[in-house]
Amino acid sequence: MPAAPLPPNEMERLASLRTYDILDTACEAAYDEIAALAARLTGSPMALISLIDSDRQWVKARAGIDIAEIPREQAFCAYAIHGTTPLVVADATADARFADNPFVTGPPHVRFYAGVPLLNVEGFALGALCVIGHEPRDLPADQRETLAALARTAMTTLELHRAMNHVRTLALTDSLTGLANRSALLDALDRAIAGQRRHGEAFALIYLDLDGFKAVNDVFGHVVGDRALHAAAQAMRAVARRADLVARIGGDEFAMLLTAPVGTPAVNAAHRVREAVGARMQALGWPVTASVGAVRFGTPPRDAGRAMATADQLMYAAKLSGKNCVMFIEHDHTGPE
Repeated sequence: MPAAPLPPNEMERLASLRTYDILDTACEAAYDEIAALAARLTGSPMALISLIDSDRQWVKARAGIDIAEIPREQAFCAYAIHGTTPLVVADATADARFADNPFVTGPPHVRFYAGVPLLNVEGFALGALCVIGHEPRDLPADQRETLAALARTAMTTLELHRAMNHVRTLALTDSLTGLANRSALLDALDRAIAGQRRHGEAFALIYLDLDGFKAVNDVFGHVVGDRALHAAAQAMRAVARRADLVARIGGDEFAMLLTAPVGTPAVNAAHRVREAVGARMQALGWPVTASVGAVRFGTPPRDAGRAMATADQLMYAAKLSGKNCVMFIEHDHTGPE
């Protein structure tokens, strides 16, 4: 069974697919209805909307068949993405590409296949809308047109999904630094608190304020001040783990949420953040340091607002203690707050 060759633009195609953030998402009625309609209008017992990942065919919607993903080398749709018109296989047992495919020789015993590539606005084929049957047959011209129209509808739905994700990302991103913003942090804190209540997963919150930032703004101007904020963001990103969320709260205040497993003690992470920001500022010649408040929540706080207030109070305690230092506590409160 020969695997489908890779498209000549495979790396760019995969990069485009990633921008949709759709792989491994839950079932959605909009896609399921398109698959069901494709099966009904072509008289086919099965239909799929699938996307071709680097090593798999992942199924977003299905009708008449229960399948979530299959290896890419076994995927009919991996052939469909090579064209712009429907790929029709009238009898898979008579086609050298598919005759010994396990989905032909075994369940669901595919004989007929017709797949239309899902072409996005950049011209990349992300996957295919396909219909499948147990008996050899052709697909009449009118049904090919119907299938192509439904594929365009599926692609429009995918484009809407990408646009909505982009809008959501913009709404949760600080435009100056590219970090998460306050709303994104509060949302992540809500999820961390809910996760801790369900599973007992500890998390930590680090709150940071830049010492001496106002003087930089006053002496060098807001352009340099913006550069200093961006530098602080870069320093925090450099020491954050992949699972950590780094956010700009507003002005010259930043935060980092460390979710379970917290790994190294949260106080160590707080010191790394302070040192990284200070070193970055010193390298750029700006007299700016960081005062840091950090709290590890062994038990959940009342809500995200209380978590923020606790870390904020610790940050101000660091300010009052001479600045450029860390104040840390373990939160193991079990009574009413």
